[in-house]
Amino acid sequence: MTRRLAAALAAFLLLALPAEAHRLKLFAQVTVGTIAGYGFYIGGGRPQGADLVIATPDGEELSRLKTGDDGGFSFTPPAPGRYHLTLAAGDGHFADIDISTDGMPVTAAAAADASPANALPADLDARIAQSVDAAVARQIRPLLEAYDAAEGRVRFNDLVGGVGWIAGMAGLWAWLRSRRSGHGN
Repeated sequence: MTRRLAAALAAFLLLALPAEAHRLKLFAQVTVGTIAGYGFYIGGGRPQGADLVIATPDGEELSRLKTGDDGGFSFTPPAPGRYHLTLAAGDGHFADIDISTDGMPVTAAAAADASPANALPADLDARIAQSVDAAVARQIRPLLEAYDAAEGRVRFNDLVGGVGWIAGMAGLWAWLRSRRSGHGN
């Protein structure tokens, strides 16, 4: 019985471990009205030739693209607004994000807080938002890329937790084995 339990646990671990190593993430930002970014796998690598669907918030598909050799893409929407991007790299790997090209918040709660009664004229507001977006994007892009890449790295806590889990399973196996040998005497 203990061998069956140990084999089942080992099979479970083998099936569960690779899932995190291939989790797909999507990074995108707006620069001068163009949405550009790339997909990447946690643990390294980028999806080449993956399908990227760009849709409106209500689900109307606007465009379907393929990522390049570097996992990158670029799309200029027909008009400023909010868009939903979905990246599908096959084998069940997908990632999606919501992004705004009009300088307005993406979430409904944040959009409700934006007070149109106190807003500047629409054309001035859009020009200011576009200028600020371009300046901020240039400055924070390296930081956002580094953050997304660091999120996927194995940390010391992960290693210690994994070693502790293995030690716990070994202890359980030893305890079960001692009980079994104790019943045989």
